[in-house]
Amino acid sequence: MRTCRVAFGGWVALFGLLGSASAQTSYPMITHTSPVALQRGKTTAVTVAGQMNFFGVYKALFEGPGLSAEGLPAALGTAPKATVREVKFKVKVDENAALGVRDFRLASPLGISSVGQLLIVDHPVIQESGANNTPEKANVVKAPCVVCGRIEIAEDVDYFKFHAEAGQTFNFEVHCARLQDRIHDLQKHADPMLTLYDASGRELAANDDFFFADPYLSYTFSKAGDYLVQVRDSKYDGDPPWVYALTITPTPYVSHVFPMAGNPGATVKVEPVGSASLLEKTVALTVPKDEGLHTLALDVKGQKTNTTAFLSSSLPQVIEQEPNDTPAKAMRVTLPCGINGRIGAPRDLDHFVFKATKGKAIRFEVKARRFGTPLQSSLDSVLDIMTPAGKVLLSNDDAAGKDAALVFTPPADGDYVVRLRDLNSQGGETAVYYLEADWAVPDFSLRCDPDKAMIGPGTSTAWYVQVTRLNGFTGPVKVEVKGLPEGVSVNPLTIPASMTQGVLVLTAGANAARDAVNVMIVGTGTVKDGGKERVLVRRATPNQEIYFPGGGRGLFDVGLQSVCVTDASDILKVEVTPQKVHLKPGQEVRLDVTIHRRDDYNKGVSLDILLQHLGRVFANPLPPGVTVVAGKSKTLLGTGSKGHLVLKAAPNAAPVEDVPICVLAHVSINFVVKVSYSSPPLLLSVGTSPKR
Repeated sequence: MRTCRVAFGGWVALFGLLGSASAQTSYPMITHTSPVALQRGKTTAVTVAGQMNFFGVYKALFEGPGLSAEGLPAALGTAPKATVREVKFKVKVDENAALGVRDFRLASPLGISSVGQLLIVDHPVIQESGANNTPEKANVVKAPCVVCGRIEIAEDVDYFKFHAEAGQTFNFEVHCARLQDRIHDLQKHADPMLTLYDASGRELAANDDFFFADPYLSYTFSKAGDYLVQVRDSKYDGDPPWVYALTITPTPYVSHVFPMAGNPGATVKVEPVGSASLLEKTVALTVPKDEGLHTLALDVKGQKTNTTAFLSSSLPQVIEQEPNDTPAKAMRVTLPCGINGRIGAPRDLDHFVFKATKGKAIRFEVKARRFGTPLQSSLDSVLDIMTPAGKVLLSNDDAAGKDAALVFTPPADGDYVVRLRDLNSQGGETAVYYLEADWAVPDFSLRCDPDKAMIGPGTSTAWYVQVTRLNGFTGPVKVEVKGLPEGVSVNPLTIPASMTQGVLVLTAGANAARDAVNVMIVGTGTVKDGGKERVLVRRATPNQEIYFPGGGRGLFDVGLQSVCVTDASDILKVEVTPQKVHLKPGQEVRLDVTIHRRDDYNKGVSLDILLQHLGRVFANPLPPGVTVVAGKSKTLLGTGSKGHLVLKAAPNAAPVEDVPICVLAHVSINFVVKVSYSSPPLLLSVGTSPKR
């Protein structure tokens, strides 16, 4: 049925969609939640607001276990006559719910919302109150606590007063910019900063941009008394959706740990970075049995810290040893291994020497600093592969966020050196890293664009799955959707070896009931390993569109892939003939398209097969060598209901059989927004003769 795309390709605000003719397209669009932090073990009333229509919200979907919604109506009404800008309900957080930032969505008869974010915390949550723009009007708070507020207008300055005893070390952390990463229709983003004052107004400390754009500071008070902490935007800007959570606590705090990785199930000693190190220099930590990235709290003198990033890896673990600042002093490691290190000072260089075999590829990947994840090291890494004499053979910067990665195929047997450094020659105790050094084995990864589907009864919508083949993997990938709601089906999809993407067409049955669920897209491929077949199973990463001012389209990884069965919308059906298409090399085929409108919908409609925006193609489900002949296609229907697209196979187009494609019908809302409706899947083959 529909996807809503920014500037001909993105989920964005549907400005002013009111009345019966377009109410179904005005789905909820979350910009902020108040309070944005929720305490574990509590049930808290929240207000979720946005620019779109929150009419009839009946369900909330959360990332991970431990969160549930209360107070949302079970009975649903009819289409709204006016726009509802916010919804209020309660969120119950279990005592053992994981701490940190969680994605969530809201479902309504109009569709499923864009992603919102909540911060799960341990300390009591307090809401900012009154006019607290001067020290005299500061909100009085008792630590430990988490204060939820807003930098809501330009020059907004928020003060909070607290008491500290002599010798106490307090920690102050703001979650604000990190809560805006996934908000796809936020026109501008906050850059908050923290300033600490004594009672007389003397500045004691300040910080900006510690965790990416969010500040953090730790301070030990020399004498007892009342103190002030100020939150503001570094440019004195403001905006109503700029919510924040300010943690104020004298409890042990960690910003990072070293080492930051260990073997599954093992107990390792780590050095806390932050105020926890004042109590204990090393702390025992039990590594989770599940491999991958985790957020863990430390037990320091019987007190739990906040959580920080930690990796569980089955690779043999190595701890960097200084001095290793030159190739001649490189630390010897045996591959494969995981190297835990730290660029401990400005201009620090870490060198590791390893023995390699000609032609046996090695994968090096830094895991330290990745936007939108718990990896928040201060290191902006660069990797260099060198000879023992110091000649650089290969380099990389920013392969994954601010993390470097590369694959090195040794040209000859012998020793080589991998060097890790900071791009800007910075360093310090927070510049921790984990360097994976492993054989480059065949693999693949998957992404899905977009991250949600809204389907009316009897209609369809499209998801585009893209596969990235790695390290010599060349095979097909079978793609499945797990956990679909009752009454919703999806076409079979295997992305052939000759293609890097495919389309999933989700279809709701004519009697499908309103519902919303989180699903999982899984890809399966097979590789030969030592003469034996090895099955690879990989989960697709959902990609949410991010709206850029001026109409641009970006993509951001999110934690939820969601499906919602909605009420009927503007376009009830997109009908295409033929449904099975065969093209000979050099041949053209015409697809005739008829759209079925809701009785009261008479706006303009355009057609396409590709997912594109301002000349850039984001997804193309057509096989290599097959193109849309724009000059022979009727794609601008105006208020009509019939059009066509002409497909052409190049003379050298390779044979392929039953590749699923679909036709999208776009309804333009304004110069940056259109709503996309899909036909059922069509099967396209290329070859000298059709399959019998």
